[in-house]
Amino acid sequence: MSHRQTAVAYRVLVDMIAGLLVGGFLGYWLGRWLGWAPYALIGGLIVGFAAGVNNAWRAIRVFSEDANKGEDRLP
Repeated sequence: MSHRQTAVAYRVLVDMIAGLLVGGFLGYWLGRWLGWAPYALIGGLIVGFAAGVNNAWRAIRVFSEDANKGEDRLP
């Protein structure tokens, strides 16, 4: 495994975790503020997961395009 592949794998991991944490925090905060306790948290986790998947997909797509071109640029 190259350093580039390892970097992309870590970026995907961080994007997924960060998306869930930020979405969960915002959902928890919104639920406490507006009184929508469980629903805002669940919605925030779903939105955070979707954002993490979107960011991970973009990172993988860029890596795949660069690998097909034969380029070796850092993220």
